[in-house]
Amino acid sequence: MKTLIVYFSGTGNTKAIARGYEKAITKAGHSVILSSIENLNEIPEHDFLIVGGPIYAGNMPDKLINWIRKALPANVSNKKAIVYSTSAGLLNANGVKSIGKKLIKKGYALVDAPTFEMPRNFYIDKYDPTPEAIQKQQFENAASTILKSVSKMDDNTVSNLSESVMMIDLLADVFRMMAKSLGKSYQITDQCIGCGKCEKDCPQQNIDYKNKLYFNKCIMCTRCIHNCPMNAIVYKGKQIEQYKVHFEINT
Repeated sequence: MKTLIVYFSGTGNTKAIARGYEKAITKAGHSVILSSIENLNEIPEHDFLIVGGPIYAGNMPDKLINWIRKALPANVSNKKAIVYSTSAGLLNANGVKSIGKKLIKKGYALVDAPTFEMPRNFYIDKYDPTPEAIQKQQFENAASTILKSVSKMDDNTVSNLSESVMMIDLLADVFRMMAKSLGKSYQITDQCIGCGKCEKDCPQQNIDYKNKLYFNKCIMCTRCIHNCPMNAIVYKGKQIEQYKVHFEINT
């Protein structure tokens, strides 16, 4: 069985889960292709699809939703799928419903839709970072959830997700518009060493590091803040404690 794992990840949590799936499925003797949607120019042949993304204001990022709509072929047959989300809280983690519904519409049989509670990495305005001891437990819990999820890959019990996702998708549209405005509060300080990492890493090509400019395409993934080697990017003039993935998911 050929499994394709695709994801969008801002600062690493969703990517860590994807790698956990990759390890578990490889150990089960199946071949795996793992890729961010940013690096996938065409859809490889596959029998099973796993899609993952973070939760932004109750849904997956608009960037991932539109990739599903436009990049995946329609009318697939005899293919199964898993969709997962990562977020600091699970109360409004509705993105698996949105993506799951779209995968079903494409023709995939959805066998699982887990939600992973992961360390908070969006705390630029009012939240606190997740304590490291809790982070460790979250990664251990994630490994257990992945193994349970992988065990369902041969299941014939599938979900039809009959409820409407119109309002959930509206949240993604609203946040996309809000993010453009919120992104104007980023600034590159004089601590910048001109490495260009922020510009290269930005999924929206929203940064001109030479002129220390942000444009109007921000999606608030906060990748630039957390990945800057000098922590030279501030939000509303405030320097933010950077989030790094400190733990591996051992599946």
